[in-house]
Amino acid sequence: MAFTLITTLAVGVISWVTTRLLRFDQRRESAFLLVTLFVNAGNYGLPLNLLAFGEEGLARAIVFFAASSFLVNTLGVYLASRGQAGGRESMANVFKIPLIYAVVVALIVNFGNLEIPEPIFRSVEMTGSAAIPVMLLILGMELSQASVRQELGTIGVATFIRLVVAAGVALWVAPLLGLAGVTRQACIIEASMPTAVMTTILAVEFEARPKFVTGTVFTTTLASIVTLTLLLRLLR
Repeated sequence: MAFTLITTLAVGVISWVTTRLLRFDQRRESAFLLVTLFVNAGNYGLPLNLLAFGEEGLARAIVFFAASSFLVNTLGVYLASRGQAGGRESMANVFKIPLIYAVVVALIVNFGNLEIPEPIFRSVEMTGSAAIPVMLLILGMELSQASVRQELGTIGVATFIRLVVAAGVALWVAPLLGLAGVTRQACIIEASMPTAVMTTILAVEFEARPKFVTGTVFTTTLASIVTLTLLLRLLR
């Protein structure tokens, strides 16, 4: 979890400096940070780590995914809404997202060794199973209207930071924290994933340049076929 926080912070600083150099306004800066900080650690990262490193790799990746999910549903919400709202309103929007309360309830159930009634558990499980299809549906709707050409330069810079710079940061941070073996491999792969599909949801909800965000999700996902293949080769 410390690795997740440190790599996200480091990439965030690099991305923020980039936005200053390119003289982005606040809305564009927020969208840029959104696509460079948050990764597709779940429906892409988990199966990839399982394929590459087995059950041990999957176990480490799940810890990264949990920390990353918390960040995208807190810091990500703040950044997305910050493009149009003030700091106080953006912070208030964070507490309107269900995930924070779900985490609290989950911890109570876990540490209290409580059993959830079957009807409630099945309802929550079915709703959770629908999350990824709904996200992909919204992504497809936005892709049908997005044009990579209009934002080609900015998307290119964001893609480079997300896939190349982030991988370099991960390779640098891992030994500093004493990570080795499968833990090191899984964490580096997770930190080098393309932009999270969830960022499209946030961009649409808070009008944080959704076409740019969707274009970056598409571009980073496509380019990651090459970058992740090379990274897996390096880590073997």
